[in-house]
Amino acid sequence: MITIPFKNKGQFLYEEIYEYLKNEIIAGSLKYQEKLPSKRNMASHLSVSVNTVDAAYGQLMAEGYVESIPKKGYFVCEIDTYFQSEKRAVPEKRSAKSEFETVKIDFSPNAIDHRIFPYDAFRKIFKATFNEYDLNLLNKPDIQGEPDLRKALVDLLYRSRGVICSEDQIIIGSGTDHLLQRLDLLWGRNKEIILENPVYLKAYNIFEKMGNQVISVDIDEKGIRIEPLMKHKNAAIYVTPSHQFPLGMSMPIDRRIKLLNVANQEEGIYIIEDDYDSEFRYNEKPLPSLQSIDKNGKVIYIGTFSKSIAPSMRISYMVLPETLLKTYLEIADQISSPVSSLEQKMIAAFIADGFFEKHVNKMRKVYKEKRITLMNALHQLGDQVSVTGENAGHHLLVQLGNGMTEETMCCRAMNLGVKVYPVSPYFIHGVSKNHQSMVLLGYGSLTEAEIYEGIGLLKKAWDL
Repeated sequence: MITIPFKNKGQFLYEEIYEYLKNEIIAGSLKYQEKLPSKRNMASHLSVSVNTVDAAYGQLMAEGYVESIPKKGYFVCEIDTYFQSEKRAVPEKRSAKSEFETVKIDFSPNAIDHRIFPYDAFRKIFKATFNEYDLNLLNKPDIQGEPDLRKALVDLLYRSRGVICSEDQIIIGSGTDHLLQRLDLLWGRNKEIILENPVYLKAYNIFEKMGNQVISVDIDEKGIRIEPLMKHKNAAIYVTPSHQFPLGMSMPIDRRIKLLNVANQEEGIYIIEDDYDSEFRYNEKPLPSLQSIDKNGKVIYIGTFSKSIAPSMRISYMVLPETLLKTYLEIADQISSPVSSLEQKMIAAFIADGFFEKHVNKMRKVYKEKRITLMNALHQLGDQVSVTGENAGHHLLVQLGNGMTEETMCCRAMNLGVKVYPVSPYFIHGVSKNHQSMVLLGYGSLTEAEIYEGIGLLKKAWDL
């Protein structure tokens, strides 16, 4: 039986159990296919509740350390040994109008709930920030971003995503697309760009239009496939490991380590981690970022406030490995910051004063309730509908089994005033057979009544 020495350092008991077992698996003390004690036996041995052990096992399963085999139990997954070139310490901080008229219910995957936006907090922050005594307010913004915002992000990203960085490694941008263009300045046109298929379409279009050789690699149930990556020597691999867009799966720990090892084998390979909506995970706590387990400076971490605050807040951030930061600073004179100092200072205060985390916690609760409402509403569509990607983010995927095409699904829904979103634009070389007759349904901006009304109309539109 496994004995866990509880340290009682303010963590929940399930977190201590999870951390201990995870470290034992990584160290090889718990080996591949080794069976863990049952939840009841573990709970009895440790004198904790079964729910506590269940939460710990659930997190280990979500990250790919263990798997559950029905009627047999929990078993350790196979995980590659991660090769670390040198020990990495935490760096020290250094100073169409017609369409709108016909749409009744819009299942947009990009919309947020405007009703819960923290207007009072931003009103207060704006008054405090728009200060005539701040002489830097009207000056040209720092090329990397306002120091106060970068300082706030260092702490926030470490607490929420495990990201390890200094203020100097952070670059503030005006959206993910802008930061991807900045990256192109670093490595020019000779760098191959490898993307998931299906993929975040804007990223694909940006790299293609900038003249890079763009290569798409199909994903499986664990994310981007590793074998096709092995032959490349000078490439940037763009992935969404916490919540793959648009299909919604999360990359387990074994696949993450395999991906990092691909980058470790060649000096010219980097990984771009787009962590676009990692805050919104509902059945388990957010998965650690890929950057948090990178020990060799191979991951470029990108995040945005579009989902966590509002799409109109065109503020994003990028954490550069120190090797790329040096190159970035060498070309800094050729570029400028596109984000106003005032907006950056406001976001910095929003984070530093504790408003951001309170707002995200509130949003997570609201969106979880919307997700449950949508899942309940979808039950009325019957057995001809399957649902995937429902455990995180602001959208899920609905697939029909009655043979209706994606195009027909969208058109017939629109005829009744309901807008749903096709998945085909995200596939580079045509939709795979497994994803035919599938659409995206977002629920961020909809009320409970609107969700039920929309699903009722879809039932009629799709002859269910």
